[in-house]
Amino acid sequence: MSQIVKEDGNVRITPGIDIVASTCTDLRQELLGLINEGQKKIIIDLQDTAMIDSSGIGLLIYVKNCLVDAGGGEVEIVHISDDIMELFLIMRLENHFVLRNS
Repeated sequence: MSQIVKEDGNVRITPGIDIVASTCTDLRQELLGLINEGQKKIIIDLQDTAMIDSSGIGLLIYVKNCLVDAGGGEVEIVHISDDIMELFLIMRLENHFVLRNS
């Protein structure tokens, strides 16, 4: 279960695990629950995430699309390791998400 903190109209979710095929189902449910509550800005904190596979990338894109379908919103991804940031930049995900190393 992820750590979820709601503050100042934003919500920060810290999965605390690698975002891979075997973990995506639970994380997807948590993120969809936040969108269904009406959250418009979701901050995903990857401070304890060392790896994201194609299923994890797909989940992040799915969440962004769900926010758009729900009337708009923003996904910010923070505390990204250098390896994951490199992957995000190769895939040009900076065009879809706000990406921050810190």
